[in-house]
Amino acid sequence: MQFVCKVFVLLLFFVHLTAQNNALLVSGPMLGYVEHREALIWLQVSPTVSQVAVQYWKATQPQTVQTQLYNGVLQQPFNPIKVVLSGLDMNTQYQYRILLNGSELTFSYPLAFSTKKLWEWREDPPEFSFIFGSCAYINDEPYDRPGKPYGQPIDILQTMTRHPADFMLWVGDNVYLREADWSSASGIQYRYQHVRQLPELQPFLAAKPHYAVWDDHDFGPNDSNFSYELKHVTLQTFMDFWGNKSYGEPHNKGIYGKFTWGDAEFFMLDNRYHRWQEKLPYDMPQKRFLGQQQMEWLLNGLSSSTATFKIIVSGSQMLNPMNDFECFTHYQAEYNTLIGHISNQKINGVLFLSGDRHFSEIIKVTTDNAYPLYDITSSPITSRAYTNVANEKEGKNAYRVSGTLAAEQNFVKVAFAGKRNNRKLVITCHNTADEQLWKYEIPELELQNGK
Repeated sequence: MQFVCKVFVLLLFFVHLTAQNNALLVSGPMLGYVEHREALIWLQVSPTVSQVAVQYWKATQPQTVQTQLYNGVLQQPFNPIKVVLSGLDMNTQYQYRILLNGSELTFSYPLAFSTKKLWEWREDPPEFSFIFGSCAYINDEPYDRPGKPYGQPIDILQTMTRHPADFMLWVGDNVYLREADWSSASGIQYRYQHVRQLPELQPFLAAKPHYAVWDDHDFGPNDSNFSYELKHVTLQTFMDFWGNKSYGEPHNKGIYGKFTWGDAEFFMLDNRYHRWQEKLPYDMPQKRFLGQQQMEWLLNGLSSSTATFKIIVSGSQMLNPMNDFECFTHYQAEYNTLIGHISNQKINGVLFLSGDRHFSEIIKVTTDNAYPLYDITSSPITSRAYTNVANEKEGKNAYRVSGTLAAEQNFVKVAFAGKRNNRKLVITCHNTADEQLWKYEIPELELQNGK
């Protein structure tokens, strides 16, 4: 009996110690970018944490454990941090653990990632897939507008965690800044933290790498543009909370950047930091969506890319002629420049991804002397859906691929398959129950000039 009591006391002590250690963690860990020999681990810790370490090892060789200490600033009121694991082996599965103040944290789900395989010049492109979505509103009653909550059930996050995919793309409105948030730095930081520490989100953050762009609600007020006075604060906060590989250029601020996965190169656009007001005349020559420097970066990147697929990712729709709200088509000079460049330079394999609309669809437009261009929109994740769209002006949008309208909570999956020179995209839309709402295939040959 005495032995049983001692065991029980020790068990209670262990449970208390585990809870105490995990209280040091505000949110995460989240997988950021993963490359051939490097990976980024993101987490947010409490102000009482004075030391952060990540121990990692090859999944099949636990004796290879290494320790990476975080060497940045800690013990601030606001502590989102990033730990880069370098010198990794290619095409290898790793496991890792988090230690705060020297104590290991415990999780009910695995902490693991796999580095990329070097397939180029050796074999056919790999088969891979990703999921993407936008508009994740998490209710917070003191700051929400009166009436029916705008945020919807969050069960879809569990579905996305379980759904097989190599990575996740967040395509804007990943948080919703409220009126009481965007007026101060502390309000902005609070909102990002409030969303990121959602318990139901944590397994998803650890399940696969995450990449992100923003839209107006991550950036500032509704439909905001470059005149927003705290854009430098939201820029820094976005960079603090996401694990993209790069943000902007040394001489041009923004969240834009690119990364490659398999035979696809992703051009992640900043559609806010340099954006002019949407309602200015669309044919106003100086009206900008991306700004001159970012546009030059995009044009040069597309021209120099050797990837089979060049995927342009934006928080706003890019091609929809029927969109009367926010869309790249309302910026005539830049729209003509980009579409003309794709056509004139005979750049193959371009595809657009977007969010924002509170429904999902595929827009298909034809251009002079070029192949059809597609804009795949995925929205919403947890925000209220635009359920009445079928009865509005866009209900019978002639540019929408028939059967691809989904006006409910959903996410979209894009899978890459096939041998070299005969690749195809398989695009599917899924609801909260992971039921397939629609499916559409785009062969590589359709995204080539002269085809």
